[in-house]
Amino acid sequence: MNVLILFNSRQGHTRAAAEAMLEAVRGQGHDATIKAVSQVRASDIEQADLLFIGTWVEGFILFGTKPAKAALWVPALPSLQGKPVAIFCTYLFHPRSSLKTMGAMLEGRGATIVGQQAFRRNRAVQGAAPFVQHVLRSFKQRVA
Repeated sequence: MNVLILFNSRQGHTRAAAEAMLEAVRGQGHDATIKAVSQVRASDIEQADLLFIGTWVEGFILFGTKPAKAALWVPALPSLQGKPVAIFCTYLFHPRSSLKTMGAMLEGRGATIVGQQAFRRNRAVQGAAPFVQHVLRSFKQRVA
C-alpha cells in the first residue's frame, strides 16, 4: 500500500506527529511519503492508496477554534476525488470542532474521511502509532 502523509505545521508539532505516522506506516510494511500541504502535486495524490492529512488548531476557546489556515490550503490541494483520507490535528487547549470543519472541507474536495484524531500537541508523537494502526486496520477491512 502507498500512503501519503500531508501536514500543515507552524511550530513543528504537527510535523512531528506526521513524521511519527510515517515511521508507523513503514513499520507496518507499507510505502509512505511525507510532504507539507504546500508541496503536494496531483501525481502524489493519484499514486496514494490512502492519505493522512493534518494541521494545527488556531484560535481561542472563547472566540472559536479552527483548522489553521485551512481556508487557504484546502482549496489549493489537488482533487481528492474518491481518496480515503484520515485526518488529524494538534492542539494546545481544545480542538473543539476543528476536525469536523476540516473533514467537511476535504469532503468538498472529494475525499472520503476514514478516520480522525486530535492530539494534544505535547503528546502527538506518542499517539501517532496507535492512530495509524487503527486507520490501517479499518482501511484493510473496507478494501477486503
